[in-house]
Amino acid sequence: MDQSESCPECGVPKYINNEHLWLNNGDLVQRREARHRLIFIESENLDPLFRNIEQIIGVPVEHIVIASVRRVVRLYLSPSIPKGAKELILKKEIEYTVVSNVIRNIGRIMGYGGFELLDMRYEQDEDDYCIDRITDPFSLLFACASQAATIETLTDCDQGVTYEKVSPGIYNITAFPSPHPEELKKRMWLDYYYHQDGDMELERCATCGGPKALSAYQWHPDRGVIANRSTKRRMVIIGPQMLDPVFSELEAELGDTIPRVVVEAQRRFTKTGFYTMEDVSDEWDFRTQLALRGLGNLHELKIRRRGLRMRLDNAVLPLMIVGMMQGIFDAAFDLDSTVDWELSEEGSLEIEITPRG
Repeated sequence: MDQSESCPECGVPKYINNEHLWLNNGDLVQRREARHRLIFIESENLDPLFRNIEQIIGVPVEHIVIASVRRVVRLYLSPSIPKGAKELILKKEIEYTVVSNVIRNIGRIMGYGGFELLDMRYEQDEDDYCIDRITDPFSLLFACASQAATIETLTDCDQGVTYEKVSPGIYNITAFPSPHPEELKKRMWLDYYYHQDGDMELERCATCGGPKALSAYQWHPDRGVIANRSTKRRMVIIGPQMLDPVFSELEAELGDTIPRVVVEAQRRFTKTGFYTMEDVSDEWDFRTQLALRGLGNLHELKIRRRGLRMRLDNAVLPLMIVGMMQGIFDAAFDLDSTVDWELSEEGSLEIEITPRG
């Protein structure tokens, strides 16, 4: 089947619904490995978030982002690669590009941007390299990590990565054999997801069975872009574990103030107007949108000028959600606020926002 072939009713590439499951509790998982949770989110939020974090703490985080994302992409790709195909690559009985081109096409469907192989050497020694050109990456750092992860998945060889800007929106990314620091390997973690039933059922497309709400988005597989038809916001499907280990590693290196830094960085981005009160004013629609994004199951949302209270079960990316809600509240009522939150062991996130002073 052509990976970019779309459902005639909702217009969503069949690959998306063949490879992913939207569950009844606001969760999105990989169909081949249901322990891997995913999210479908606005990608234009990501690079500004990391820039804000760097600005607040005065320390670059690029190497931490690439290291954690590389690991998670490798875990996502591994179940999709037939064992026999990988063995043939390692034995050099089939061309590496036969499989890597399929992965590039998958990346386009997931919203990663347009990947094109420029040059490579694969002789299984330290002089190997692979140069890809990426056009319109949803995130440059994530694109670098994804290229390294793809090669690691197919060759079992750790990769380093560099990038060079060719022109606006176009970069050359070079991956090469490079062992990863042992201390970083030990600190990086990945929690597996275990499903718990909920009460959130998304309306389904009668033809393909995927969420009907996905018809609000338009796929451009040739460009590697997914866009909201009405807001024009760009979307991407990634694993939340691409982000949570970044925050945990920052906390390990820089201290326990990092969670508040992440919340503040997200609040600042939200106050630019990217997210607004209009996004959350209809509680049922907001609940549907959170579930469509795989962010969790909304059970309570009360917003008044005197404060905001929210409860989200099965929550992922809690720090980003807290910062987003605080930014929306502050912008809507033109004030400064304080925020407190608690995440239970079962994944229930409770947020309390009150005006300052």
